[in-house]
Amino acid sequence: MGWGRRDFLRACGAGVVAAARAAWARTPRPVRRPPPQSRVRWARGMPPAETLLFFTAPEAAFVTAATDVLLPADDAGPGGVEAGVVRYIDRQLAGAFGGGTRTYRLGPWRDGTAAQGDQLPLTPAEAYRVAIADIEAMCGDCYGGPFATLAPAQKREILGGLDSGDIGLARVPGTVFMDMLLANAREGYFADPAYGGNQGAAAWTMVGYPGARGDYARDILAFRDKPFPVEPVTLADLQ
Repeated sequence: MGWGRRDFLRACGAGVVAAARAAWARTPRPVRRPPPQSRVRWARGMPPAETLLFFTAPEAAFVTAATDVLLPADDAGPGGVEAGVVRYIDRQLAGAFGGGTRTYRLGPWRDGTAAQGDQLPLTPAEAYRVAIADIEAMCGDCYGGPFATLAPAQKREILGGLDSGDIGLARVPGTVFMDMLLANAREGYFADPAYGGNQGAAAWTMVGYPGARGDYARDILAFRDKPFPVEPVTLADLQ
């Protein structure tokens, strides 16, 4: 049986959101798909011409806020939002990855072992959609507003509870959703800028990754046991 809003409210009233351990239901409910006109401009860190390909505006606000918690900006480099992680995830969910093109989709859907990975009847795009909807419903009932408007400590508590399994969702395991979100955020942060994230190759510059360079013969001796301070080469640079 799933963990409903009433259970979440009871946990909030007791001040123990992280301790509200519950079972989740694997039975999927109808997935609402946004109409084409739901595409909106990016509100933060994106050029004015950028539009959403998959997320609705509220979904993009959730992923933006969650990304800010998972990959915050600091003195070492830009945060995930500034690096374009939200745009990367949006593009991935609008494409083959989001549609589960290379995923076995015929069932049966049974609980598997940890080594077998996620056993869900939902595509990644559907999993994002229903998980965000369930989280936002809980936030509205417990805190009176969407996830993006919560205090930083509340955001961390909710994401931490989902990650640990202490907060359950009705249609997607919270741990599965958090694993997917964090993995996709990391991909967007360090992938080639051609895929929408890692804007300006800032993440590569931060860690000293040279990018798609194909010839190091002239530099081996000169930079042996030394830092290799070169401008990263992206796929666009090779065209």
